[in-house]
Amino acid sequence: MIQRHLESLLLESLTDFPVVLITGARQVGKSTLVQALCQRQWKASYLTLDDRTLLDMALTDPDGLIAANPGPVAIDEVQRAPDLLRAVKLQVDRQQQPGRFLLTGSANVLTLKHVSETLAGRIALHQLHPFSYAELHRQEAPSTVLQRLFAASDPRALMQELSQAKTRTSQSLLSHILHGGYPAPALSMKTSLRTKWFEAYRKTYIERDILELQTIERLPEFSRLMLLAAARTGRVLNFADLGRDAGLPYVTLRRYMQLLEQTYQVTLVPPYFANVSKQLAKAPKLYWNDTGMASYLLGMHDVEALSRHPKLGALVETWVAQELLKLLALSPEPMRLYGWRLQSGPEVDFLIEQGDRLVAIEAKWGRHLDQSTVNAVRMLQEQLGTRLVLSVVLYGGDEVFALGPQLIAVPYDVFFRGRLGSGST
Repeated sequence: MIQRHLESLLLESLTDFPVVLITGARQVGKSTLVQALCQRQWKASYLTLDDRTLLDMALTDPDGLIAANPGPVAIDEVQRAPDLLRAVKLQVDRQQQPGRFLLTGSANVLTLKHVSETLAGRIALHQLHPFSYAELHRQEAPSTVLQRLFAASDPRALMQELSQAKTRTSQSLLSHILHGGYPAPALSMKTSLRTKWFEAYRKTYIERDILELQTIERLPEFSRLMLLAAARTGRVLNFADLGRDAGLPYVTLRRYMQLLEQTYQVTLVPPYFANVSKQLAKAPKLYWNDTGMASYLLGMHDVEALSRHPKLGALVETWVAQELLKLLALSPEPMRLYGWRLQSGPEVDFLIEQGDRLVAIEAKWGRHLDQSTVNAVRMLQEQLGTRLVLSVVLYGGDEVFALGPQLIAVPYDVFFRGRLGSGST
């Protein structure tokens, strides 16, 4: 088993909170992680609502099921019986002992309409993402990467540290983008097996998982929406354009897009507003949550096809967005991800916000950087002033070098394998 970087945070939460909830897309590894915890560091019984008998009990008598299993207990796939959360809350209110319940869900159960009450103050929330680049390379959790960026008073110290790291080839990175982070396809070397896995995932997701959450009146249009959303990954979301191509009215489109978000298939990254300004674009950017699935939906099944595809740049940006979100999920300090762009054209892919400070991340696939990239970052620096601590351009080369004051270029492999957190300044 590849160790998940979220594991230590889960164990910490189990010592502080009576309830811990892990959410994330189906087949992302939640059950494997929870069963491993129950067998090793956190001794507990394990129940799954994929078991028909347990599901029937959870639906008909949730209070009885929880009373019979007061904890410590792990309950998998709780979104299949949302009223179970009420029964858990009732038990926890009677005895708020840490580490009683570890729950998992393949949908964001706290956003479902019929779950109106929350476990505020009693629950720790964590999202398990697909495998990160560092996890697949069996590197230690790069939990200090983002903290090091915000603490970098002198970029030259970071450059000196990073310049010692050896980088992997761009072909290796393309392979990661093509495979994605879902455990089964990420670890499979056979193209035919990966393709069959993605086909089965898509079919099960549409025909079972979605229908368990909400009635879908137009399944063919929903299936087409998935394809269209994958084709628009890395682009500003235009509902009018997307609705026209999907053949869906606006209200239905918004509902279906919320379902894709709720089940962790897509992420919408909002634009950053330094000030309220008409100059700044307001629509979010759409990112598919796994580049392996996006590549499959776009008909790319090998690295050569990916390297020639016109969507390569958008897929690289999507991969960076998801790797950054995985780092944010491990951060001990609250951080948020934004994009930045002006309606006149200039943009920088990502801004990470911590308090009143920001770090900029720009993603370029090429081995060489053009002046327009540097100009866009400099325009951002002028607008944000001292709030912008550091700007990093990620690119497909193999050298770390300065592009200007507080602006450095770093290879993807060096950044996402945790090299930035491995030394000292």
